[in-house]
Amino acid sequence: MGIPRFAVISAAVGCISGCVSAYVPPASGDVAQITFNRYKDSTTAIQIYDVPQTCTSRHGVALLRSDAKKSIAVRAGAPVSVTMSVDRAVIPLPVGFIVRGCNPTITFTPEKDATYVANMVADSNACAINLTRAEAGQAPADVPGDEIHVRRWKRGFDEGSSFCD
Repeated sequence: MGIPRFAVISAAVGCISGCVSAYVPPASGDVAQITFNRYKDSTTAIQIYDVPQTCTSRHGVALLRSDAKKSIAVRAGAPVSVTMSVDRAVIPLPVGFIVRGCNPTITFTPEKDATYVANMVADSNACAINLTRAEAGQAPADVPGDEIHVRRWKRGFDEGSSFCD
């Protein structure tokens, strides 16, 4: 019984992460920081894209299992698209399984030297990324809605495919 369950869990994690190459932060230029927090006690996958307008050329930032958060540097002054993914249910079938999950994706333009925090929020019908900006010595404040473009995530054919509309 342990091996089939392990196989289903491994396959589900594989669906989340695929063959995603690792994210490489910018080596120079203006940057901002984003901290991604794990969603509740769920394994949370974080992805970022080379082409934010179409969410193409996907890279894995982190697969948060035991780690509660992951901070990365991103290029400031240019749009960035990120996805936070969790599986909410794995339903075994006689010929495979169905993974019901949540893949909220947003695009925004980080400001130089800013610090952002991304948290996934979900209810029974929908999920989203709540993005806040943390100023030194102040409580974090929500990034205004007009500065965030909420995207509709879609499954790409391969890692170079478009993952959002």
